[in-house]
Amino acid sequence: MKLPRLLPILLVVALVSAGALPLSSPAVAQEQITLVVWDNWTRDAEQEMIEILNDEFEAAHPGVTIKRATYATDDLTNILPLELSSDSGPDVTMINQGYSGMGALVEAGLLLPLNDYADKYGWWDRYAMGLHSRNSFSADGKQFGVGNLYGVSNTAEVVGVYYHRSIFEEQGLEIPKTLAEMEALMDKLLEAGITPIVFGSLDGWPAIHEFSVLQGVYITLEELDAFMYRLENGTFDTEANLKAAQKLVEWVDKGYFSPGFAGMDYDGATFGAFLNQEGAMWITGNWMTGSIIEELGDEAVGFFAFPSEQEGVPAIVPGGVGLAYGIRAGTKYPDLAAEYIDLVTGPRAAELLFERGFFPATALDPALLTPGTLTADVFDVWQAVNKANAVGHWLDWTAPNIAANIQELMGKQVTPEEFVADVEAEYRGG
Repeated sequence: MKLPRLLPILLVVALVSAGALPLSSPAVAQEQITLVVWDNWTRDAEQEMIEILNDEFEAAHPGVTIKRATYATDDLTNILPLELSSDSGPDVTMINQGYSGMGALVEAGLLLPLNDYADKYGWWDRYAMGLHSRNSFSADGKQFGVGNLYGVSNTAEVVGVYYHRSIFEEQGLEIPKTLAEMEALMDKLLEAGITPIVFGSLDGWPAIHEFSVLQGVYITLEELDAFMYRLENGTFDTEANLKAAQKLVEWVDKGYFSPGFAGMDYDGATFGAFLNQEGAMWITGNWMTGSIIEELGDEAVGFFAFPSEQEGVPAIVPGGVGLAYGIRAGTKYPDLAAEYIDLVTGPRAAELLFERGFFPATALDPALLTPGTLTADVFDVWQAVNKANAVGHWLDWTAPNIAANIQELMGKQVTPEEFVADVEAEYRGG
């Protein structure tokens, strides 16, 4: 006899009611969510750190899969305006700060304000409010440094001078305390047939470091802030910037930089040249600490802050916080995205970053450091410039073409006066 079609359904209902069957069964699958995340963790030590965090996030969120893609910073800046406007774009992405990066995305309505999540997770307490301002914009994207929070960073960044301890010892050199001592040290290295500073400008952005450390010798933080945040008195046409440009050209003429620096890229030629001791020093950021330690150990290389004209008075040091994690305004999973950001910018991420030679933006216990190591040197520099309120900015945040301007300056295609005028004209036009 054929059973009535309704009977099997009634039987299932009866069994569920009696507790003989669970409310859910394998036929009712758990929702599968793919969270798309873009970052700029491209080096081995960085890749290892973020993959551990992603695995931990997936383990804590059954049914969630992290789909990760990695891009160079410049590529991120170029493709995010289009990709964040798409439903298939990243739910979470790292964002370069400044008007051409974060500001343009805010203006286009592509980023989610994070103030409520910052309140919920305590992000405001992770580092100084002055550093949060670097991830903040007015809601229309017009004013940098104020308004809503649109990103959270997990690394502290500071540009300084890496140096080979063995070369300094062999040449009887000490860490310079003034700009004059720095130049005397480089003259002595040249006399010994040693390139003072390993440098390659092919990628553009590394040239910003060379100019910025010299700018920091002459400029005040008030002048720099006014320029960066485009305040009413903000300008690039200053005596400090002209002096820095003149000094940079002087250094090129004296041969302080790697021969053929215009054709050297950053990750390959420049990093390789420093590892191979083809120069005594390298002016770049602390994000290379982990990679240097991986290749040479924690004691072969040291790190010091670029000196000012007067001993005891710190120069303004380019730095701040690393690229920020933000959330696409159109994501279907804003709360999950915020949970992810909380993990990758929180204490667990800080632990993994430090283990690999990177410096988290959150507080670090000094007891973890061993004196005489590269890690300890970088930490000491970061602490000192913070205490002195001498943390500067990345100039391309507000002057996106400045790397090309500096390349022209170092290539002797423009004079220092023309360089300053060109940057000012672009700044006003932007």
